[in-house]
Amino acid sequence: MKKVLLLLVSVCLLAGMSSCKRTINKMLNEATQSSAFDNAKDIPDVRTLNDVKEMLLSKCDTEKMPVYAIGLFEIEELSGKALFANVKMLNADRTQTYSQNFQFDGEVSALDSSSDKPNKSPIDLKTLDMNMIAKGIEDAKSQIPEGYTYRTVRNLLIEDGTTRITIAVTKDGEETVTNAGQTSEVYYNADFEIDNATGKATDKN
Repeated sequence: MKKVLLLLVSVCLLAGMSSCKRTINKMLNEATQSSAFDNAKDIPDVRTLNDVKEMLLSKCDTEKMPVYAIGLFEIEELSGKALFANVKMLNADRTQTYSQNFQFDGEVSALDSSSDKPNKSPIDLKTLDMNMIAKGIEDAKSQIPEGYTYRTVRNLLIEDGTTRITIAVTKDGEETVTNAGQTSEVYYNADFEIDNATGKATDKN
């Protein structure tokens, strides 16, 4: 990519083309976006969920800092892809909450204080069955009303006993809208709560 950009710049300087700046900016934007997604993972993929569990088991000292929430949020609208797991934790004496991002490229952010009240129930990471959560996602998808189509899981929040998810759906035949020559996708959010033990999803809309 670097060689291509250098060649393009050289050609622009020689030819004096006014459109070259726009072309270069477009290529840089596409390259940046591609790079940003290199380490992204599909939120509803069971492999992603199990990878997150293994990552946290290896990196978190749950005796000193019990985990009470794990969140995955899409990096771009309707992409269904996340770059990191946002983890909420308690200190050992349960008086303060904290937040930390565990990126899928291996980087870990600084520990930040959270404004959550410390009356949270910790998640038992070792017994947390991500396969049941994946089952719950499929159960939620099966409950999408006729006339609507599943797009992706936009975000997911695992807590003790339950997981909350937001699914993006489109209405059949009304997937896009065009205004002033610009076409945009039209979608709706559907919220479900999954029982972590049984994989049963409950419609919360």
